[in-house]
Amino acid sequence: MKVFITGHKGFIAKNLVWALEALGHSVVHPSSLFKTNNRGEPCVFRNTEDAWSAFFTESAVDYVIHNAALVGTDVVALNPHEATLSNVMGTHTICRAARQANKPVCYMGTSVIYDTPKYQNEPISETSDISPGTFYGAQKLAGEHIVKSTAKDWLIMRPLFAFGGVGDMNSLPAKTFFAHRRGLDKLSMFLDPKKSKDYMHVDDFCDAVALACHNGLWGNDFNVSAERPLQTGKIVDLMSEICGSDLNALIDWHPETDYLGNHLLTSEKFRRASNWQPSLTLESGLQQSWRSIKTSTANYDPLRHLDSAKQRGLDLKQFFPKASELSRPQDFLRVGEALRLKEQFAIPEKYRDGPESIYVVVEIIQSPNPRRPGDTQVVLLVNENTLQFPIGTCRSIFQPLVPTNN
Repeated sequence: MKVFITGHKGFIAKNLVWALEALGHSVVHPSSLFKTNNRGEPCVFRNTEDAWSAFFTESAVDYVIHNAALVGTDVVALNPHEATLSNVMGTHTICRAARQANKPVCYMGTSVIYDTPKYQNEPISETSDISPGTFYGAQKLAGEHIVKSTAKDWLIMRPLFAFGGVGDMNSLPAKTFFAHRRGLDKLSMFLDPKKSKDYMHVDDFCDAVALACHNGLWGNDFNVSAERPLQTGKIVDLMSEICGSDLNALIDWHPETDYLGNHLLTSEKFRRASNWQPSLTLESGLQQSWRSIKTSTANYDPLRHLDSAKQRGLDLKQFFPKASELSRPQDFLRVGEALRLKEQFAIPEKYRDGPESIYVVVEIIQSPNPRRPGDTQVVLLVNENTLQFPIGTCRSIFQPLVPTNN
């Protein structure tokens, strides 16, 4: 099958080519007639819908992977107008052109669209509540709506913390390894070292995207993560061992900006649909990242956005929601709490005595595996019957009988 990738010079796209070719797909190169951006890529919003549609038809691509985007809270804050044009209008143009050419679109999404403060003690699933806290998250959520409402067929893939070596412009590992190699004294990091993150190597994410397209899983949205969360400070400890230097002394943490807090996704839906599993451990992925950055002679600088902000006298912390929002009262799943079904959900009749049935939390069975908090079960009592749900499902279909003040 033939595929075209927008933003083909980006970090994800370059790695995605290898994953697609491994499955027998061929990647089509862009036309030289396109208007380009400052990286020499065809610009997704400066070229017309008709120009894109003609290219998709003439090059006989079977599908389009829409990867082009300005990525990250800080990057979007520095370039808000271009980010809006690329992440929103560009997505609209590509999807309309693909529809005109009768081609499906696979969209590279992001996990920051979710209402993460609600899910500090459990992994986020595809049915979790949506509420992006940044301009970047809002743009990417708009992109998802555009893809679903416009494309002929669509597929949405949301990675969690995909990292790698040269080309990675956003991750904690890439920025820290690069700062160490450059001999910097301090590196600003908008994270809380006490919170858990789940870093996944870019090769594993690209394998997931290629597999989803190869299997034709159109009409689905998937979260993709390694499902091996680790406290951020401990990740830095592991990186220190790998590069042979104490990187903790280098990092200037800004925990008040870590609005995502414990950021965990479950990949269960995608694993069941594709049998995908990550192939790299966190340690082996970090080792690859360090080797790539340590030996690189490329014109690569993942700190250029931070440097640009300093030169412009711009305090990037203002663009991050306050981490204190994580402590707002969200957890309504407590023993003794009375619940009711959300209007859009239903369960078997024998467990209801009408639309206003009351369900009481009688027990919370903690997951035996601390790395899989989503396995925690909630036991409810209704009409002298007991029901048991995974905690994530319970959050999705029930709400407090008496609304909480958030």
